[in-house]
Amino acid sequence: MVAGSGLPPLVAALELARRGARVVVACEDPDGAPPPLGLMLQGPGRPYAAVARAISRPAAQVVWAAGCENHLRAKAFVEQAGRPCGFEARGSFLLARDRRQAEEIEESEDLLRDDGFPGEFLDHYMLETRFDLSGFPAAYWAAGDAELDVRALDAALHDAAGAAGVAFATGRLRALWPEASSVRVELETRSLRGAAAVVASDGPVAALLPELAPLVGMARLARVSLSPLEGANLPTAVRTADGRMAWQSTGGAFLVAETGARPPAEADALQDFATRLPLASAPTHRGPSVAPPEVREESIEVSRDGLPLVGLLPGRPLAVACGFGRLSPGLAFAAARWVADALLRGTDPTPDALRATRVPGAGAV
Repeated sequence: MVAGSGLPPLVAALELARRGARVVVACEDPDGAPPPLGLMLQGPGRPYAAVARAISRPAAQVVWAAGCENHLRAKAFVEQAGRPCGFEARGSFLLARDRRQAEEIEESEDLLRDDGFPGEFLDHYMLETRFDLSGFPAAYWAAGDAELDVRALDAALHDAAGAAGVAFATGRLRALWPEASSVRVELETRSLRGAAAVVASDGPVAALLPELAPLVGMARLARVSLSPLEGANLPTAVRTADGRMAWQSTGGAFLVAETGARPPAEADALQDFATRLPLASAPTHRGPSVAPPEVREESIEVSRDGLPLVGLLPGRPLAVACGFGRLSPGLAFAAARWVADALLRGTDPTPDALRATRVPGAGAV
């Protein structure tokens, strides 16, 4: 059984089915929920130096290496599927919003290079010379990052899973009951039982597995689609060094979204950030005849320490791949391999820093 929503359950189901397992997916998406951002980051979207201080440098290196594995697995799937899925291996930018963050990403450049991850630090002058961005003290181009179209990838995964023999159970997921040698999944209309289960999801999981509640929390995050000013030169994929914002250019529009927990005092953080960008529909650039952009808010479950939750849960035939927030493409393919190994081979290769059994609150990045 694979239960969840979004990309992770499809990737996990396909991985298991291709290894010969008989797989049933109870996959649902909240009504009208938009897809995650199609950013495939090698790390968790924070400066390498900051992550290394939080979880140790060797652990940070392993997390970035996991992103490399994910990148290769996603690329291989796209090539096998024979669909482009908007896959572009052109890197992405980590943008500093203040001088402290600029110093962190400058320090990170040397560490990343020494640990085998290429990229380039840009000071404010280099950044303003290459792009129509001003007021940001620095940026880092992560050469190993990539982008894709999440909707196209979702469709390709559905088709591939069906071709691999994955069955899809209909009905809203109500409960999951792990037992010593099996797992029961309750839908609205029926109950299913499997020899093992994976809870793989972009969405909330604490209601299904209360033991994960100390590691996750709900956040109310905003997103908005904006158009660039005519002729503006902007990078297509950006996230901010504080882990709070990201954008991706798709079809000529920029999807700007919050990606991390927002302090209550910063209710208009997304709009304030948009005013710093040369976007035609941002508040400071709108003409009197241009309608204000629709800012959409949604409740989303995010990990409290900024890292996904992956791996086997003790004492039961049950694994998880969740806590991705809005950036699941960056690790969903690697996580699927880890949980498949854990359930089918009995050895869990999930890096310690990403295990769902880690101590809550330790090493927050």
